[in-house]
Amino acid sequence: MDDFASIPEALEKHTQKFSILYEIALTVGKSLDMKAILDDVLEKVIAFMVVDAGVIYVIDEQTMEMVPVSFRNLSAEVVNDLCTNKVRVGECMCGNIAQCDKEVIIHEKASQDPRFTRGVLKREGMEFYAGLPLKARNKVVGVLCVITHVQYTPDPERLDILRAATQPIGLAIENARMFETARQKADATMRYWNFEGIVAKSPKMLAVLDLVRKVTDVPTSILICGESGTGKELIARAIHFNSVRKDKPLIAVNCAAIHDNLLESELFGYVRGAFTGAQTDRDGLMEAANSGTIFLDEVNAMSKNLQAKLLRVLQDRTFFKVGSSQPHTVDIRIIAATNQDLEEAIKAKEFREDLYYRLNVIRVDLPPLRERADDVPLLARYFMNTFGEKMGKDIRRISDDAMAALINYSWPGNIRELQNVLERAVVIAETDEIRIEDLPAEVASVSSARGEDWTLAKVEKEHIMKVLNLVGGNKKKAAILLGLDSTTLWRKLRK
Repeated sequence: MDDFASIPEALEKHTQKFSILYEIALTVGKSLDMKAILDDVLEKVIAFMVVDAGVIYVIDEQTMEMVPVSFRNLSAEVVNDLCTNKVRVGECMCGNIAQCDKEVIIHEKASQDPRFTRGVLKREGMEFYAGLPLKARNKVVGVLCVITHVQYTPDPERLDILRAATQPIGLAIENARMFETARQKADATMRYWNFEGIVAKSPKMLAVLDLVRKVTDVPTSILICGESGTGKELIARAIHFNSVRKDKPLIAVNCAAIHDNLLESELFGYVRGAFTGAQTDRDGLMEAANSGTIFLDEVNAMSKNLQAKLLRVLQDRTFFKVGSSQPHTVDIRIIAATNQDLEEAIKAKEFREDLYYRLNVIRVDLPPLRERADDVPLLARYFMNTFGEKMGKDIRRISDDAMAALINYSWPGNIRELQNVLERAVVIAETDEIRIEDLPAEVASVSSARGEDWTLAKVEKEHIMKVLNLVGGNKKKAAILLGLDSTTLWRKLRK
């Protein structure tokens, strides 16, 4: 009778143990926010296993760092060390678990195990430790660790259920990653589709954007010209994401950043045995961009040999991999950019004239920031808000003297320099306002050096001088362009 009496109790105990799997399955299915999911899961795991603390690491696929996304009941010293001194796959205990795809169970005096290489973990006084790999699609995506500070003998059946629970946890991590990747891609597409980040009201820049909108679906090549930092890649992305190719790849290549010997194989790929180290065939970036767009920044840096090969791609969309005699055909749109005067490079025999005319079917000239002073306040506030939100600082305004300095500065580094200056200012600012002292000395000094004459008369005279310079000092032509008679122009110049 006693045996029969114990059956309901055993069934209830068995049901309670397996309910954790159901609860975790519900948890990972109700959200795609990785941290929220893992925080909830870790709470349930700690309660179910009756342990003191735990942590869930997620592997950063770019850096291979073990990122502690969720942790519970760890000392402040351990939390600080885990977050600021991340280990990589293959390092310390959790990194080795990830690399070897093997669980580690230590039943006593865990902190003394030599596989823990971090001093804070040795000082944590861990008695029991269990570390289990979290997998999705046969790949380790993270590690789940639970610990106790006192002697602890885990129920073998609970450990088996915990092992089973690692499957939905791993899938939750992978699904959250996939969702975030898709969201970022959609955000990027919408960002450029709406021309977000291209902040402008100056006539020159508005004319550029008007041209860009007209050529988005034109299949011909586009050449974007402008000084470094004027936003050439931003314009290229806007063209791509507004075109019929927007759902296809956009591959950006900085031709000056890759050594010429490597650039050919990067662009066109190579076949096995083409050179020492070519163990297998490899596709190049041209094939990666097939059906989409390839953006060749600083195209002027290409050697004459590569220029000839690019010309072939422009003419008939074919190329040869390094070491191959088999032609490959691609359907791509080519957008090139340069910060150099290609016509001068042609005269110097540094750039092929036939390639220039093939690239220069539609030309987009980006004005330097010094020629679009109207845009400086807009850009400055845009960067202020962007970096303020990113850094969690409530920066609401830019003081009048700081804005005057920003407007008067010549910006040799163009928009990229302005962006860096505003990022620095947001970091340094101690109030909700960016002040003149928050700007670099070379920027702040122009406020007093160039004066603060904001009268209409001064602006009018500056405009007249610009027109005079445009027509080579011919006052008659300047008067016609300005809509003035010669006498009025002469009088305004004498003021």
